[in-house]
This record gives sequence, C-alpha cells and structure tokens, in this order.
Amino acid sequence: MSLFRTATATSLVVVFLTACSATDTAAPGNSVPVTQSAAPSALAASQPAPSAPPADPSSPRSTQATPHNSVATGPPPGVRKPPGIPKTPTDIVKSPGWTEGWITRGGTGPCYGFADVDGKPYAVYSDAGTPLMKGAYVRVRLVPSELRINCGEGTQMQMEAVEQVP
Repeated sequence: MSLFRTATATSLVVVFLTACSATDTAAPGNSVPVTQSAAPSALAASQPAPSAPPADPSSPRSTQATPHNSVATGPPPGVRKPPGIPKTPTDIVKSPGWTEGWITRGGTGPCYGFADVDGKPYAVYSDAGTPLMKGAYVRVRLVPSELRINCGEGTQMQMEAVEQVP
C-alpha cells in the first residue's frame, strides 16, 4: 500500500471520528443527550477518567463503564423467588386405601381391570382368586404393587380386599 493511500485513509478516519464526536446526540448506550462538558475528547481518552459518584442516584448516567448494548444481569423482570415453605402439600397423592369403582376385566384372577369413580384405570393383581364379574360395582383396598407383574393397562396396583357394593 502506498504512503498516499495510507495518509488518505487515516485522514478520512480522523475526519469521520471528529464529526461523530462533535455532534450533541446521545452517547452510545445512553438515551440522554451528552453535554459539551461531559463529551469525551481525544485528550481525555488518553488520561484515566476521575471516578466521582453521581450527584443524583436516580440519574441515568452511571460511573461504571458498561459496554454498548450490554445485557442486564440478574433474574428477568417479573420472576420472583417463592416466599417460603408452602402451607399446603404440593404433591397431593392419594394414599393407598379403599376405592370404589367398576370391574372392567373380570374373572377369577390373578389379574383384574378396575376403573374408579373418576374413570382412572387400574391394573389390579390379587392371588386370592376372588371371582369378580365385569361391570360389578365394588369397593377395593388397593396398595402399590411391589411385584413386577404386568396385569394390563392402567396403574399397577395390588388388591388386598374387595367388597361388593349393593
């Protein structure tokens, strides 16, 4: 590259930068117009800026240098931390016990189909050999199955007792 091209390019850059810094528009990253006393100059750039706290804490100018288009840190707006321990249980799970419903797969066992009054299907195992007819309305005592027996579709449960409901 020739000396003439280098000098021309350098002078264009200097003119462009001088024109940009001479305007009274907003500083990068700031929406407030910059006054002449606060505008950076070529001399001030070579010297470290004094760090004085702003006169008004609510003023939009900050003494900390932040990069242009920086992303704020911290949680997003509107996100709050839970206030503490919940006052009611958050994992409401029915404890094992008596449930009423209909037999959907009957027979003499060991596997039955059962649907409770809410329509939730259960795959029930019982080695008692109790004869149950499909469609019968019964009350059963169900506990979570500890055996690895697949009795079909539904939540795998073990039947401890059954009563016919009139």
